[in-house]
Parts: sequence; structure tokens; C-alpha cells
Amino acid sequence: MSIFGRFFRPKEDPLTKQAENLVPVARISATSMFMPLLEKFPFLKEANDEHWDFIVTTAAVFMAASRLNDLRIGDAREEKLMEIVAESLENWNPGGIRAFEDCRGLYEREYDRLAAAGHEPRFLASDAVGKWIVWNVLGRAPKSYDEAMLVRTAGAMVTHTFFDWWNE
Repeated sequence: MSIFGRFFRPKEDPLTKQAENLVPVARISATSMFMPLLEKFPFLKEANDEHWDFIVTTAAVFMAASRLNDLRIGDAREEKLMEIVAESLENWNPGGIRAFEDCRGLYEREYDRLAAAGHEPRFLASDAVGKWIVWNVLGRAPKSYDEAMLVRTAGAMVTHTFFDWWNE
């Protein structure tokens, strides 16, 4: 490489590594969340742990992706990063993109519904994503107090872990 090539080659986006690592880290996070939550919410023993991993991984990727949009880093840069994330999600599980879109749909409706109802603002994101998680893990809407607490707990864990995923 010429001396000019070293000085003038385009710099790699510092967020590229974050995009490449998002799905693998989300998978690890989903897997590691299950046992502590099973201890707190014994009804989860009826859940399929592989399905849990799929749902929580998808929710984590969605949460990070929605935060990327909030950063307003420019459409071209965001699109390039999301292409990396989408490819990784699709390579991990062919149903990943469809689940991501389903998560986005329920999240947006639930977030708007909760906000309009005067829900406590600090729980809007976590409760919206948590509802998608629990609904999909249980195969139905949460009904009991413990199931509602799982909504908040799982949603908060995912939100807390992936809310600042893109911080440079």
C-alpha cells in the first residue's frame, strides 16, 4: 500500500463493530437471563428455553436498533449499520427479521397506548418490549400479577443492557 493509501483510505465507522457484535451479544444475554428469571418466576419452567432465547435475542436487537434510530447519525450511516445487523439476524435465524418486525409493531402500539394512558415514562420502553417478550414466550397476553412482573423485569433487563449499545 502506498503512503497515500495509508493516509487517505476511508476510516471504518466506529459503530461497525457494534453492529457486527449485536446479535451474538444479544444471544448470550438472552441465554444468561433465563435461569435467574426462572428462579424468580417458576412458571417459566413451562416455557421452551430455545424459544425464550429466540424471543429475547430478537427483542434485544430491536431495542438496540430503535436506539440507533434515536441517535440521528444520518440516514446513510444508519442504513449501513442496520444492513449489518439485519444480515447477522437473518444468518442467525431465518425467522429473525419477521420476529423483529413483529416486535417493532407491538412495541410501537404498546408504547403509544401506555404513553396515552399516562404510564410512568421511565417504564414505557421496558414495559412495551417486555410485553412482546412475555406474550411470545407464553403464547398469550400476560394474565397474572407474576406474569405482569415478568413483563417489567424482562423488559427492564433487555432495555438496560441494550439501551446504550451504540454509545461511541
